[in-house]
Formats: sequence, structure tokens, C-alpha cells
Amino acid sequence: MVASSKIFGLSLLAIPAWAVNYKEPYRPQFHFSPAKNWINDPAGLVHHNGKYHMYFQYNPGGIEWGNMSWGHATSDDLTHWEEQPIALLARGYPDSASEMFFTGSAVADVHNTSGFAVEDKTPLVAIYTSSYPIAQTLPSGKKVKEEQQSQSIAYSLDDGMTWTTYDAGNPVIHNPPAPFENQYKNFRDPFVFWHDQSRKWVLVTALAEIHKLVLWTSDNLKDWKAESEFGPFNAVGGVWECPNLFPLPVDDDQSKMKWIMVVGLNPGGPPGTVGSGTQFFIGSFNGTTFVPDDDSVYPGNQTSNWMDWGPDYYAAASYNGLNDADRTVIGWMNNWQYATAIPAAPWHGAMAAPRHLSLKTINHKTTLIQQVHKNLRVIESNGSITSSWKTFAEGKKDLGSVGKTLDIELEFSSSDANEFGIVLQATSDWKQKTRIGYNFVSKEIFVDRTESGDITFDKTFASVYHAPLTPNSHGIVRLRILVDWSSVEVFGGEGEATLTAQIFPSRNATFAQLFSNGGSTKNVELGIHKVSSIWN
Repeated sequence: MVASSKIFGLSLLAIPAWAVNYKEPYRPQFHFSPAKNWINDPAGLVHHNGKYHMYFQYNPGGIEWGNMSWGHATSDDLTHWEEQPIALLARGYPDSASEMFFTGSAVADVHNTSGFAVEDKTPLVAIYTSSYPIAQTLPSGKKVKEEQQSQSIAYSLDDGMTWTTYDAGNPVIHNPPAPFENQYKNFRDPFVFWHDQSRKWVLVTALAEIHKLVLWTSDNLKDWKAESEFGPFNAVGGVWECPNLFPLPVDDDQSKMKWIMVVGLNPGGPPGTVGSGTQFFIGSFNGTTFVPDDDSVYPGNQTSNWMDWGPDYYAAASYNGLNDADRTVIGWMNNWQYATAIPAAPWHGAMAAPRHLSLKTINHKTTLIQQVHKNLRVIESNGSITSSWKTFAEGKKDLGSVGKTLDIELEFSSSDANEFGIVLQATSDWKQKTRIGYNFVSKEIFVDRTESGDITFDKTFASVYHAPLTPNSHGIVRLRILVDWSSVEVFGGEGEATLTAQIFPSRNATFAQLFSNGGSTKNVELGIHKVSSIWN
């Protein structure tokens, strides 16, 4: 038996609280970002013993992508995060990495199917992509090629704080299944979950270049059998990555379950964006095979169900360890088009706010609903502004300096206006501003960041983004807008349309303004709630 290597959390790489003040320009105040260095995909999201664990792609050595390791943060409420020591450190770092730990997932193996338990300690098991920069023979005796991607596991017996790699058997999925063995360089991002009905573990992996997902089953998290394939469907403008598969009840009816397959795409994101995006499919799953509903698949591969219609929501991952009614996802709030260029330091990248997912029937169609997780209310302070107008005349109304960390609720119905909305993160001379609103003609939410602050770092950044949204049966449009120091997230209607975008405004861009263009707007209700920093 080859000894396993123990990769402890490395305290010398943890950033003490005094080392950063979390008040640097553009530092998110209520979205997670690491104290320093590069971050991308969330990974290993698991809720265990009352604690939310978020692992994530992390470079311990710098502000750009590299040395891929698993960073780690924990939370009691999905809102306040404590950054922990690195969970899985790239092998060979800081010299030259012989194995990097790419995106994956984690579960609590409560029945000890893996055999990793010691005494009464439930093992947490992580499955991740081992990316091998060089050809080598591994401790397990298995040989890998240069740039090979395979799936490996590690386990933790102290509730996710330190991890042991399963070197005696890794990688547990060495190669892609036949006939796709030639895809070994782009075989990644395992998402695992326990399937109660079949009493098996299920895994989804991506064959990124050929827009295919492979579904696997296992009794023990070590030995895997390829069961079926999914794809290509819908948007295929870039590689497929970061799949997730999970059930949701329709209209809160546990007897009507659907399954959601989430897939990252880079590039080839939503229309009007450049770079990466996240699509989803609604369908059925029998333990081995996912079948999309007819109305979830579009001809011509040009259209998709987009999880978010903005440019900055990618690699969305869902939590294991919560019940189906509490399905919660976190996405990376960035875009591969310009991720390395954003003007953020000493950290580079952040996570979107946690979202609660559900399925509702809207206009006779099963619709994915995303809502701001209720725990955000925990950090909303008492400073609120509420206003209403039976008729909001054509023109603008200044709201003064409202701040930079906000949760805004805006409700209205059309009279004869073409568009209605709110300007946020604006300077007092209105030269910097982000416009968010609704176009009554096209029936779309929009975010306009063309004058949102620093837009110089990428020629595609200064753009306007749109998401389709039909007013409700009473003709009312509802928007909920989260505003942080460097982002806006818009949730339209009941949450059937979302739009996420980074912005990089000046520190003094605290002003806001309502606008109604082309006519007046009826029944306007505005609530602006200040959000406290999670770091203070």
C-alpha cells in the first residue's frame, strides 16, 4: 500500500486579518473575495455540521491564474466568511507544479461507503480534476501524459479543515471513457452527489472541447462506471465546463420533481456579452441518464436558457448537504474575457451573492427562479429610504448620495414611457454612472456600464446588457438590485431573469437618480436598504 500524502492547511499561507483592511478600491464589501491573490471557480461547496464550506480555485503565488490550488472559506450564514488555510496546495509549489487541483466538488460520506472513516468521524470526500503539466508515473503506479486531466479524490476527517489525497488509488477516473480517450487534455470538473433512489453516488464530468458531459455511478467514490452521455445541445460557442446536476420540486410540490443540468460555457456566453456564461437545461434523471425536456433544447445551437444574462456569472456551483428545497448556488463573478485585467489588487476576483433556486410555473412554462439568499437580510442596516409615486413624470429625479453597498427594491408599471430605471454608483457630476432599468418596448431588463468608471482595461467591457422579462399579470415589473463596490446584480420579476455585471467606479460615486424616458411611469415603489460590510 502506497502511503497517502497529507496536505494540511498551511498556516503560513493564510492571510492574517491585520494584513489587509478590505477597504481597497473596488474591494467587495458583502461578496466573498480572498484577502489576496487570484480566485476563480467555486468548488467543493458542502454544508456539514452547520458550517458552509466554500473551496475555490486559488493561486497562492500571485494575482494571475496559476499554481491552481483549493482555497477555503467557511461561514455560518452564507454571508460572513472566514478565510481558512489552503485546503489542497498544488504539488511542487512554489517551484514547478507537478499536479494542480482544478475544479471539483465535495460530499459528506455519512454511510462511510469510501471506507475512509476513522472511529466515529464522518469523512468528507472531495473529487477534483488533477491537472498534470508533465508526464509522470504517480504513487499509485498509474502513468499520465503531459497536460492530462484526470479525476482524483481526497478526504478529510476533521470536518473539511485538512485533507489527505488518496495517493494509493488516484486518479480514480484515469481516462475519459471510450470512444473519447483522445479528449484526455480537456476532461474535467467532476460534480458528485448521492442519489437516494438508486443508492449510488452520481458524478458528472465534462469533455470540454466536444461539448459533452459524461455521467458516472459508484458505490464507494473510488470505482466509477460510465453510464451515459449528454450533449452537445444549445450554446456551443466555447468549451463546456463546470457541470452541476440536481433536483428541484416544481411549484413546491415534492411529487413533481425536475432535474437541472447547469453547464459553463467559455466563450460563447449570453447574446450581447463577450466571453464566458452559464446555461442550464431542465429535464429528468433516472439515476444513470439525464434527458432534457423538449422545451429546454433549441434547434441550431444558437439559443439557450441562460442562468444569468450578464457578463459576470460563471462556473455556478450548488451546495451538497442541503435539502432540495434549500438548493443554493454560488457563481464566480467574473469573465474569462478580461478576468486577468480587472483593476483589483491585492486580490483578483470575487464570488457572486449566494442564490436560492426553485422552479415555478410562469406563463405555463416550468421556469428556473433565482432569488437573493434570505440571509443577506442579516447584514442590512437600519438606514433605509422608501419613496412612492402614483405617477412618475417623464424626466429625472435625483436621490442624492445613497452609498455604495445597497439592496434596492424597485417596482413600477408602464404608462407611456419607453424605459424606466435607476442610475447608481454615480459621481456628483454624473460623468460616472451605471444605468439599470427596464425597456417597455423590448420587454427587457438592462444594465448599462458604458460610463461606469474604469472601463479602459478591456475594449469589450463598456457595454449594455439585456435580459428578457415580461411584466406580471398585473402589468407590474419588479427589480431587486444588489450593489457592491464593484458589482451590480439584478433580479427581475420573481427571479426568472438575472443580470450580473462588474463595475469599477470612483470612491465618490455614491449618487443615485431615477429616470423615466419617453413618457411617464405609474405606481413606482422604491426601497433602498443599506448593506453593512461583512469584513468589519
